[in-house]
Amino acid sequence: MVKVDRPPANNFVATARKIYNPIGFAKGYNFILWMISAGALLGFSLARLMYLDFDNIFCPADQNKANALPGECFYYQDTRGRVGILLHLGAILPACLLAFLQFVPVIRHKVILFHRINGYLVIIGSFIGMAGVLMIAEHSFGGGLSIQIALGLALIIFLSCICIAYYNIKRLQIEQH
Repeated sequence: MVKVDRPPANNFVATARKIYNPIGFAKGYNFILWMISAGALLGFSLARLMYLDFDNIFCPADQNKANALPGECFYYQDTRGRVGILLHLGAILPACLLAFLQFVPVIRHKVILFHRINGYLVIIGSFIGMAGVLMIAEHSFGGGLSIQIALGLALIIFLSCICIAYYNIKRLQIEQH
């Protein structure tokens, strides 16, 4: 639990501290920012877990009930497209769920070994998921050159951020990490 050196300004602050202090936050605005960003990541990941049921939910036999974009299920039926989308979804969704845990301060400070192993799992899952993106990029969102360039640029930026974070933690530059 976090030690707070100032008394609460009012009852609301006292109640809020009972919620965010055990999670490891010392300041309320950090908790709010965490709820917005990490909560969005968790919510998005949980909402997309159902797409791992590829044949019944993501691309069912009745194409009118498909959750993929129109025409994409056609390309996902061949081996390369199917492996690519399942590789992407099967790796990046668990990596996102684990990434949520990376940002919980009490885990980061009290269970350092779990934080470290979890970070490696997130990195590996992200790299595997991006390999799946490369496999389906030629047909995703219509497969136009502009889409392929945008996916490639997003992939480069995402993986660069992961590599920079890994480099900084190995150099013990915690602030940049």
